[in-house]
Amino acid sequence: MVISLRVRAWSITLGLLTVTLLAIATVVQTGAPLPVVSVALSAFGGIAYASYRSGGRYAFDHGHARPFEPGELPEVHQTVLEVCESATRPIPTVVLMEMDAPGAVVGYDDGAPIVALDPLLPQVVGREGVGALFAHELGHLGTDLHTDALRAYLPQILGFCVFWHLFLGGRGPAVAGIGSLLFGAFAFAEDRRIRVVRYILGLGIEPLALAVSRYANRLEEYQADAYAACVVDPETLAEALYRVAAVATGENIEDIAGPIPWNEDRSLRFALFATHPSIENRVARLGCEIPLWARPYHPSTNKKQQLKYVSDTQSVGDGIADKKPELESSR
Repeated sequence: MVISLRVRAWSITLGLLTVTLLAIATVVQTGAPLPVVSVALSAFGGIAYASYRSGGRYAFDHGHARPFEPGELPEVHQTVLEVCESATRPIPTVVLMEMDAPGAVVGYDDGAPIVALDPLLPQVVGREGVGALFAHELGHLGTDLHTDALRAYLPQILGFCVFWHLFLGGRGPAVAGIGSLLFGAFAFAEDRRIRVVRYILGLGIEPLALAVSRYANRLEEYQADAYAACVVDPETLAEALYRVAAVATGENIEDIAGPIPWNEDRSLRFALFATHPSIENRVARLGCEIPLWARPYHPSTNKKQQLKYVSDTQSVGDGIADKKPELESSR
């Protein structure tokens, strides 16, 4: 299953890359100056390489991460060691980082693998759960971070190629140059309104390519889950995923459960562009059922109620209750 998912993710990546290269070739054929195209491609290539060196979409802010203090969370160190031994993998750098919801994230620190854990994670999922989620992150190291970095800016390039054919081709070097620079500036804008304008200028090809790319992201999440299930066991991973999802909210970013982990809370648009599958779909892929304690859960409850639910119902210890003020003050 892991190999099949990897093949599908790579096929999508190479397919998008091939379509993009063909689109660029048509732009060149319609009169785009070859030196300008070469410079633009070199710039995007450099950005993609930098994305790979930092872990693509898994990159995290080093300013919010810190190393373990002496004697801090010794059970985590032992769990990491045991998982790496079982997986016959070298031990990556492990740091602590407060997240929007307790979880884990993997990335590269200048090419070296690094895994960040929320300090509250052991209290939410327990030692076995930490091992399962850490194994999931190990499953991302290698091909996933390569493919995600390759796909990172292909949708924008495709959108520009359509924009060129509609508005810039044959309009003269001045118009073509200014239009290209403006679109390039829009390509890195995070404002939603600017993205919508860019999507319209490219006749919607960019969001379509992005949806395809995000589908590959979700396949990579399934792949990492399958890897972790081989290192630990599916039931332990499924339990850990649900425990993290129970304290997650729609405000969190790239944590192990994914932003908005529950099917009930997902709109169709979110489902199309989400990097993570829903928690129910992930657990179903593992061949597991929804844990009994999670069945009465209602995703619409607020975060404080969710934390209380985890503390009272999941029996994850008194740590969550004791840490509530700390958690609320740190978010």
